[in-house]
Amino acid sequence: MIMKTSMQKLFKVMLLISFVMLVFSVPVTFAQSSAPSVLPSDDFDIGGYGDACTGLAQRIRTGDITLEQIPCFIKYFSQTLIAIAGSLSVIFVMIGGYKYVVGSDEQKDVAKKTITYALIGLAVSLSAWILVDLVLQFATE
Repeated sequence: MIMKTSMQKLFKVMLLISFVMLVFSVPVTFAQSSAPSVLPSDDFDIGGYGDACTGLAQRIRTGDITLEQIPCFIKYFSQTLIAIAGSLSVIFVMIGGYKYVVGSDEQKDVAKKTITYALIGLAVSLSAWILVDLVLQFATE
């Protein structure tokens, strides 16, 4: 039992150190290039919309979005939000897996629920991506 708790503490410390290193290394990494932005780059190709998406970031900054660019705008931001939701789902699957491997019998039940809900969230985010793509496809034809 002593070995198990000391390994848990060691794992938590390692996880905290990794997180702190990640937080401090990301700004240094991006310091070599332009600042990270939520907006798409000027040469970003969403696909399927031709030249309508060209210069979308600049038009978002200035507020000069035309009617043709609204589907590009919706698709880009929905893809961003869905990617965040999918990433969170994967993170919660990993957390649930850790709790399942390391935890006691009571914690294993909680871990199973965490994994189940995370997989449901992943399925919802994937279906949202498909739904947004289909709606935009039918709305722009």
